[in-house]
Amino acid sequence: MKRWLVVELSVAKEFGEAVSNFLIEQGAAGIEEIDGDLGREKLRTYFPQDGGEKRALYVLRRYLKSLEKIAPQISHAQIRTASLAEQDWGEDWKRFFKPVQVTPRFVIKPPWSKIRLKKGQSSIDITPGMAFGTGTHATTFLSIQALEEGLKKKGLSVLDVGTGSGILSVLAAKAGAKEVWGIDTDGVAVENARENVEKNRVSSIVRIRKGSIGNLHEKFDVVVANIDLKSLRRMRKPLLNHVKKRGLLILSGILEQEKERIRLHYLGTKRLRWINTTQKGEWVCLTFRKK
Repeated sequence: MKRWLVVELSVAKEFGEAVSNFLIEQGAAGIEEIDGDLGREKLRTYFPQDGGEKRALYVLRRYLKSLEKIAPQISHAQIRTASLAEQDWGEDWKRFFKPVQVTPRFVIKPPWSKIRLKKGQSSIDITPGMAFGTGTHATTFLSIQALEEGLKKKGLSVLDVGTGSGILSVLAAKAGAKEVWGIDTDGVAVENARENVEKNRVSSIVRIRKGSIGNLHEKFDVVVANIDLKSLRRMRKPLLNHVKKRGLLILSGILEQEKERIRLHYLGTKRLRWINTTQKGEWVCLTFRKK
């Protein structure tokens, strides 16, 4: 039976967002933010126990030591690990995944949660599975808000790059998109996303595919990519090529200190106009319009 390495960290709040970003780049399957003590932030994440988790843990410890050198006055990070059987995954996630209102219109919740919606509100049921994206992390939260803003006009087409749990694809469909494609190179994420699409009864609108953006030939009114910084740099051309003229490109997964570099990197194509920057904590989301 497949097993997962559970990693819990207690870090100074100043480094919480940076450590979360680092974990995602190392292949962590989502980040749980737990209430910590005064001045501390507690994080929990999961790595598949396939041999790669040992290197991820080694690299993480080195990274934390480098942060301690930057700010030696801040007490050291603490790490705890445990092994979790795959069959226990869902029950473990249930303990912390609660309903969250991401916009005035949308509430993200687990299927087992019963809530009373206000007039005009819609719920999106997401089973976390092994994929990233429950609406609780700042990068997903910002992507949701930018996507809803970009879909004020009904009947648009959307491409969700790195769909993860499928949360952005489902929201796009419920926000009025006529056609949504969600793609991911991770087979586990694709399976989870398809499950969530069916749960939310948007299968007639949302198409989930395993593969990279290079395998697509279609162009879309809105392209959203909530992925790691390295991929955003590398995928500038393919992302841009799949946006229709005067379409929107939404980029998330960017730390504040990198936002200007990424913004100029994309504006350097001379094919985009910067529209908006939104921020939550140390995380930033950029929106562009294609000329």
